[in-house]
Amino acid sequence: MRENVVSLRAIEKVFPNGTRGLSPLDLEIEKGELVSLIGPSGCGKSTLLKVIANLHTPTAGDVRWWGRNFDHVGKDGSRLAFVFQEPTLMPWADTTTNVRLPLDLDGVPYTEAMTRVPAALQTVGLSHVANRFPAQLSGGMKMRVSIARALVTRPNLLLMDEPFGALDEMTRNKLDEDMARLCAEEHLTMLFVTHSLYEAAFLSTRVIIMAAHPGRIFAEYHIDPGIQRDESFRMSNQFAEICRDLNRLLGEASHASALEMAN
Repeated sequence: MRENVVSLRAIEKVFPNGTRGLSPLDLEIEKGELVSLIGPSGCGKSTLLKVIANLHTPTAGDVRWWGRNFDHVGKDGSRLAFVFQEPTLMPWADTTTNVRLPLDLDGVPYTEAMTRVPAALQTVGLSHVANRFPAQLSGGMKMRVSIARALVTRPNLLLMDEPFGALDEMTRNKLDEDMARLCAEEHLTMLFVTHSLYEAAFLSTRVIIMAAHPGRIFAEYHIDPGIQRDESFRMSNQFAEICRDLNRLLGEASHASALEMAN
């Protein structure tokens, strides 16, 4: 039986200035899915992600996490972690201390935390920079530290808000491959906001295409979860076909958004 990690019913978000960030929408994220949100600027991708993270309260509708309300999130089997667009590391603290931060805030004993932090750093390939400070790290390394800080909490659902957007293409491609591997190894469910349809095509088992004015789900596109996400896939005809399909849907969503704005 399939298990829903997140269920949204008739979710709507209206901001205090009257802007309709999200029109009523329904969405379910199943355990083990890698879901990307793409769409034109202002379509509500980040707003939707923050509703799922409980960082935004919806104006109307109902959100359930593992079939329950948010009070139960954080227990075994229902942990959630969020990776923001910027690494937001403490510049005065070394890598180990930055990764340990959520455990310190959660009151995890120091001895336990100091066994979990090296494991998280090893997972993202950063064991060798455990004692370095953010100023000594590249942009890609800083983002890996941010991901390790999320993984150290042992999440079941990983939410990522366009974390690789500011990185160069080679670094971004490498991190995409790393995330695909991590999700498989750690049995993570992931929801990923991106402006890159190529990134969505590479990472996802399902792509949600959104339209704007107001933000809404325009289309869904499913990708075979059995595909090996590596460089050979990125160079394949299958990948090219997926990208063409997503480009067409994104164009249609942008056109629909423009028509809504004109009306």
